[in-house]
Formats: sequence, C-alpha cells, structure tokens
Amino acid sequence: MAFTTISKFEVRNNMEDEVREAFRNRPHLVDDAEGFKGLNVLNPRENPAEFWLITHWETEQDFHHWHRHHRSEAHKGIPKGLKLVKRSFELRFFDHITS
Repeated sequence: MAFTTISKFEVRNNMEDEVREAFRNRPHLVDDAEGFKGLNVLNPRENPAEFWLITHWETEQDFHHWHRHHRSEAHKGIPKGLKLVKRSFELRFFDHITS
C-alpha cells in the first residue's frame, strides 16, 4: 500500500505570489528521494494565503527517511522573509487506497 502525506500552512505577510512562484520553480530535490512518487501543491480559492502539499511515497519509511535527512535541502527555495500564521502548519499521514 502506498503512503501519502498532506501538509498545510498559511502565509501571514502577503507573500502568496512569491510562494506560488517558488513552488513552480522548485529545485525538484525531493524527486530523486528513494520511494518518492509525486507532489501536488494546492491553494484553496477561499483562502489564497493557505497552501496544501500532498506528497506520495512508496512507504512511510521512505518519507520519514527523507524527512529526517534531506528535508532542509528541499526547503532551500522558500522565499526570504516568509512568515507563517502561528500554528497553521499541519502534517497528516494517510494510507493511499486508490487513485
């Protein structure tokens, strides 16, 4: 069974356009991580300051290995000066049933 993570955060200093651009131009460092299957970045219309990241992995262990050892590399493209709404970050784990 595949493993999926969904994380969300909310920008508090009007840098939504910079965040969107950073994701469009991301360095794709996670793409070569063992077990990585894909990334979707969503931005809800009713709250454009909120971002949802959905990552798909072969196993939960693959995700945790990347998260422990390589996460900071993948976050190098974060716009300078970005501020998040306190306690807006959320990370959830899912078993992927079907697509």
